[in-house]
Amino acid sequence: MAVIHGQKLSHHNGNQHLSTAFSPSNSDGVQFSSTNSRRYLMYDVNDGEGFNLRRDVYMRIANLIVQLNQRQQYDWTLVLPPWKRMYHWRSNYYQQYPLPWKAFFDIDSLNKLIPVMEYQDYINQFGSTIDEIIYLQPFPDPFQGGSFVEKVEQINCPVIHKYKLMDGSFVGYFFGLRGIVAGKLRCMLAQGATSVIIPQLLNSSSGLILLDRAENLLHEAFGQVDYWNARRSLVFAKHLRDEGDRYRLQVFNSTDIQDNIIRHSDWRLLKAKKSRKRGGNYLAVHLRRRDFLQGRKNDIPSLEDAVTQMKIALKKTALDKIFLATDAEESEISILKSQLPIYIYEATPERIKLFGDGGIAIIDQWICCHAKYFIGTKESTFSFRIYEERELMGFKSKMTYNQLCNNHKSNCEGPSKWKVVY
Repeated sequence: MAVIHGQKLSHHNGNQHLSTAFSPSNSDGVQFSSTNSRRYLMYDVNDGEGFNLRRDVYMRIANLIVQLNQRQQYDWTLVLPPWKRMYHWRSNYYQQYPLPWKAFFDIDSLNKLIPVMEYQDYINQFGSTIDEIIYLQPFPDPFQGGSFVEKVEQINCPVIHKYKLMDGSFVGYFFGLRGIVAGKLRCMLAQGATSVIIPQLLNSSSGLILLDRAENLLHEAFGQVDYWNARRSLVFAKHLRDEGDRYRLQVFNSTDIQDNIIRHSDWRLLKAKKSRKRGGNYLAVHLRRRDFLQGRKNDIPSLEDAVTQMKIALKKTALDKIFLATDAEESEISILKSQLPIYIYEATPERIKLFGDGGIAIIDQWICCHAKYFIGTKESTFSFRIYEERELMGFKSKMTYNQLCNNHKSNCEGPSKWKVVY
């Protein structure tokens, strides 16, 4: 097994509240039943990918760890990659990266599915050297020969600006952390589900492997039990849930008891039955703007059309308040507020200091999840994560799977309905 060098790293984080999340956690305290050798896997994705796509990639890699440990050759632990700055994290009050997973998610809940540990905890124990990087790229023609075949092919590494060889080690931008180096770099073309990479991992002697561009690997069984187990384990961090609950109570007089919301401290034991009598007395809407105005302008409504659709939804549901989660400009929000009873969780400097932009986005999602009726934005992973959460909470499909339409399109179908499988 490759030698792991002990080296303390430094990181940039001007937010004192969030920086406390880099204190050691108990995420490395997972007990294994066997005496197999411990191995560690970490992953990264394309820098341009957003927060909610990264959550989806986590689910794929979590189930890869499940598959690896089922083989009982090694005991694999997933080292959680620190969160980089996202495109939508626009606040400049504080430097909000790199951030650990416990800033956003409940680590104990993740550990109920697979062994996980924060990267800082790994560094504290073993040092800051990544033994090996496996850099994945897609095949140029995935349907060569007329069919899609799962395969992996090792290739000579092209010029990868992300990593440079210096003094026998690879250096680069590792999650915004200083002092990180890698001992080895291999490049591979890959297509297929996560299991396609298993032979490469098992045949390696490296202690910690970074699987870069992991978004190129697909879900092993999308929408099936393992998919939903990984999704259910992604429980939001308690401080974010608590803040969302505080806002629900203050603004909408919404509580779990009044709204018929069922909770359990262990996600494995929660199987909520569908009920019409669920949710707070407000309508929740996710209205995506900014980048969608350019990249998906044919999928989103004009502000005028959005106002019309929200008014129709209020009348249909007999609700009189709207919680709006949006990245719209302040001028657009003012237009909406002038015509609708809209409430927004304001991203004040104090709240950004406490929760960061990423945490505020999760609070938005949490409040949307508890509404009586939800309307999302077409093709938005932010909305898709809310659909999933409401599915797990036991909302009726017609109260969840709705989306704003571009009224210039003749056919506006609702989003796909992915039912939870236990």
